Amino acid sequence: MTLRRLVLLAFAVALAPAALAQPMKVGFVDTDQIVIRMPAFADVQTQLQQQQQAVGQRVAVVQDSLQQVFNTKLEEYQTFDQSAVATDAARQERQQELLQIRNDIEQAEVQGLQYLSYAEARLLQPVLNQIDQAIQAEASEGGYDLVLPTVANNAPVFLYRSERVDDLTVPIMERLGIDPNAAPVGQQPGPPAPPIDPPNTGAGQ
Repeated sequence: MTLRRLVLLAFAVALAPAALAQPMKVGFVDTDQIVIRMPAFADVQTQLQQQQQAVGQRVAVVQDSLQQVFNTKLEEYQTFDQSAVATDAARQERQQELLQIRNDIEQAEVQGLQYLSYAEARLLQPVLNQIDQAIQAEASEGGYDLVLPTVANNAPVFLYRSERVDDLTVPIMERLGIDPNAAPVGQQPGPPAPPIDPPNTGAGQ
């Protein structure tokens, strides 16, 4: 079951009792828009770029070394293939060896990408923790029963939302000391962008 389905299921389970009692107070947060405006995100980007460069260099060294081995083995195989002692079993064994080296070359890049994905998650965790603490505080002070993300697993969470569901993105930004209308970290200044819509202060009451 995907994270998006789990979120929707949790929402439905939480909403069912409320339908028989008093209305729930629900909000949502676009965490991506908050993350890219946090000053700490600049440090994350810098460190990630440094790791990308370092990992890229290491992967290139490994792949170059394996490619040289592959080229040598391929030449040996081509010479062996023309010899009188080349049996089908021996050919198959050497072909498998070549395929394994080729697979190792590809896996070096895959492992590099996996490491970078892990590094990104690790570097972002303190930033996400700050946002989570701000959400907890905002929800507690605002009396919210449920606060949802806008996206889970790169898929939108909401199929529909009414005006009674409050957008808490701006209040969370302000709680973190972020200008909601500031450009994302690292983005070159351009024409003024439309301001982020203010939250519905009276919604969900």
